[in-house]
Amino acid sequence: MRRKLTFIKAAAAAVVLQSLVIAQDEAVVISAPASWTTLRSDSLIVTVQADTSKLPKGKIDFKVKRHSGNRTSALFTKSVKMDDYNADIFLGIIKEKSLGGTDFLSIEWSVPGSELSGSVEPFGRVIVEEVTKNTLGAVKLKDGSSLTQVSDVLTGAQSQDVGASKFTAGWNKEGLYILFNPAANVSQMQFAFDAKCGRSAFLSWADRFVLYEASADSVRGIHYRRSFNKNSIQYDEMQWGEAEGLSLSKAENSKLIKVQWHEMGLQPFEERNIGFAVFIKEKAKKADLPYPPAAKREIPGTWGELRLEK
Repeated sequence: MRRKLTFIKAAAAAVVLQSLVIAQDEAVVISAPASWTTLRSDSLIVTVQADTSKLPKGKIDFKVKRHSGNRTSALFTKSVKMDDYNADIFLGIIKEKSLGGTDFLSIEWSVPGSELSGSVEPFGRVIVEEVTKNTLGAVKLKDGSSLTQVSDVLTGAQSQDVGASKFTAGWNKEGLYILFNPAANVSQMQFAFDAKCGRSAFLSWADRFVLYEASADSVRGIHYRRSFNKNSIQYDEMQWGEAEGLSLSKAENSKLIKVQWHEMGLQPFEERNIGFAVFIKEKAKKADLPYPPAAKREIPGTWGELRLEK
């Protein structure tokens, strides 16, 4: 018993010693915001832990920058005196309600009188407004319905207009259905789904796009693997939706998309909300027509929601 207790004490001492070494190596630690964070307030507050004995002038300098493509602008700077090892520091106000996608914010910090420096990036901001007006109901369909029966039900349901195009949605245990009528001048329609409904500033692996190409009269699924490199955000396109997992059928002037639930990693249930948006490319226009009107394709936090109705 004595040997066992001695071993336990030695192991505990080793853990404490290791923790002290790590703490000594990390003179300044920024715990919030973290990379890929989405701010929910206009106030930018940074949480700092610092070894004050390694701050020659007792201060840390901060610079907040906004990045958009090759353009970088400094939003504000602040020099903060560290009276304690831990502090929540207000750096400034972020005016933009939604900032993300390929644009992002960064915090650069440095310790005056030393070579200590670092950065936190990327992070963005989305203020979640009242979303009920941008919530679209997906009609509850009978389980086992044929595609013809689904089309008939959705044809009689209230549709949503985007420009001259229309669409409506339905669901059952077999999948999610989108019935749509593209206008004659439409080259592409994109239906976007944020399964987790996280309302993030950046696209993630879980976000799914269904692309209808008018020239080929076909659909395909894409999502993205994101990365951050050399002060820029990249989204590498990946394919999803195989065999019957993602399909397109036609009925007169309408098209019907069916997405099986496992393709989006979802379990369907009544009153579940899914992040949702539509982006339409028309041949004579450079900008996409979005639904909801304020939606930005690369910022899921600006999308609306799709509710699975009872």
